[in-house]
Amino acid sequence: MFQGTFPLPQPFSLGLTLLCGQCFRWNKVNGEVFEGVAGGAFWRLRQEGSILYWESSSEFPQGKPAAEWLGRYLSLDEDLTELLQTYGGHPVMGLPLTSLPGLRLLRQEPWECVISYMFAQGLSVKVIRQALRKFCVEYGQAILGAPGAYTFPRPKDLAELSPDFLRPFTNNYRARADRIIRIARAVEAQVISLEHLKGIPCDEAREALMALDGIGPKIADCILLFSLDHVSAFPVDRWVLRAMKRYFKSVRFLGPGEEAPTRNQYLKIVQRARSAFGNRCGILSEYLFLYLRLLDDAKLRAELHPYFLNLNLMTPPNPQNRPKNKSLKNTAFQPGKAL
Repeated sequence: MFQGTFPLPQPFSLGLTLLCGQCFRWNKVNGEVFEGVAGGAFWRLRQEGSILYWESSSEFPQGKPAAEWLGRYLSLDEDLTELLQTYGGHPVMGLPLTSLPGLRLLRQEPWECVISYMFAQGLSVKVIRQALRKFCVEYGQAILGAPGAYTFPRPKDLAELSPDFLRPFTNNYRARADRIIRIARAVEAQVISLEHLKGIPCDEAREALMALDGIGPKIADCILLFSLDHVSAFPVDRWVLRAMKRYFKSVRFLGPGEEAPTRNQYLKIVQRARSAFGNRCGILSEYLFLYLRLLDDAKLRAELHPYFLNLNLMTPPNPQNRPKNKSLKNTAFQPGKAL
């Protein structure tokens, strides 16, 4: 194992960044030690204040010095202080930003991100982690010097498979397994180049991803934001949708629906987010998403308890008083009037 340390920009939270749900191959194993596989290498990370201690199975993951690769992966070059200064007092984003200090976006490998989110549809984070671990053991390659750790399977490792081989890893969902294999074939045959999507406008890149069967606008935006450097992608899941509908009149007027917007509604919500939060709105969607999940999920609050602030605000809604439509009216998240 190769190892080293480097200073961290502030604010930075390794726990929030690795456990917030944007990636599924990291685990907290002992105290504040995190282990995972990224960039084809096995990593062991630990934060002590403003210092990051790291170990890696590779001296040059993906051809770059380990410390340099890891710094980019963790988005250490991003200045969060400007974000806090601009939106720390915002009626919608103020509490998420100040309660989750140091949450950063991971710069994941596009192919792995695409397939991970194909697996992720409709499943809990715990189930996704277990499924991906078994999937990598079965079809990935063992990492030298890291017993039990495996790389993420390559497109060519999946392209010739029958969907029945992947079915056990997709919650027994054969149609999903079939879609994953067809995407592997498209990438392996260079029908689509994921790297090419980094260099075209965000909305065009979303359309290209949505041309692949099984990828809707929300998953496409997750892929764009977490692996393709499109910082203006704004994933809208049910949590973000409810908040946007509650606090933005123009979104509320788009029509009913608490679980998922239509495709036309989705694009309008993204445009509203960009006008409200600027072209770097993507990272704000992750803060909003995690904050609202914490309000509603006691198990997640217990898991992330050391990493968030304003504990008095992390009070879950009273189930007896919760409206039937599960809106946010009775949570602690009640900033201001609609914008």
